[in-house]
Amino acid sequence: MHHHTVEIFINFVEIHRYWGYSILFLAMLFEGELFMLTAGILSNLGAFHILDVFFIAFGGVILGDVSWYWMGVFLKNKYPNQKFINFIEQKVRSVLPSIEKNPFKLVFASKFLYGLNHSTILVLGFLKIEFWHFFRVQLKASLIWTIMFLALGYFFGFAALQFSHKLNRFVLVVIGLYALFLLTEALIDRFIEKRLEKNGK
Repeated sequence: MHHHTVEIFINFVEIHRYWGYSILFLAMLFEGELFMLTAGILSNLGAFHILDVFFIAFGGVILGDVSWYWMGVFLKNKYPNQKFINFIEQKVRSVLPSIEKNPFKLVFASKFLYGLNHSTILVLGFLKIEFWHFFRVQLKASLIWTIMFLALGYFFGFAALQFSHKLNRFVLVVIGLYALFLLTEALIDRFIEKRLEKNGK
């Protein structure tokens, strides 16, 4: 019975798999870490195909990064002295003070700082950093990010399933793993920010 409850959930997701893929793709255009972890969990359960998830997520991340870059270029050209543009620049510079000296090293680091990646890309657009160099760096960072979060989600699914096959307990374990992940990420982000601030001085 316990195993059957998880199977019901898997079957439901499988039936609506392409809706799930669409949501995953759209989530990657913004901040999609928890969606990526969830997709990894569903891949472990067999509800999603792991290669489908990888290519859909990777494509969404790249499209999102390019869109945010060109949005930055457009906004800087259209509204060069607007307060919100200055605010975004100041926010990014406060964490990444040497962005103009070494923008590509910092954009790579920002990929793994929650809530900072897209604002950093906007600033690169404001600064009109050479696009193809940006694209090559972002391609590598996005590949590592996608593989890392997909693998972590896959492990979360395995760990939760080992704990219990009963759906409600499985979900509780997943929520606990998400909470642990967010806490760990916050600590790592703070450590990286301090290092970047120190190196930027």
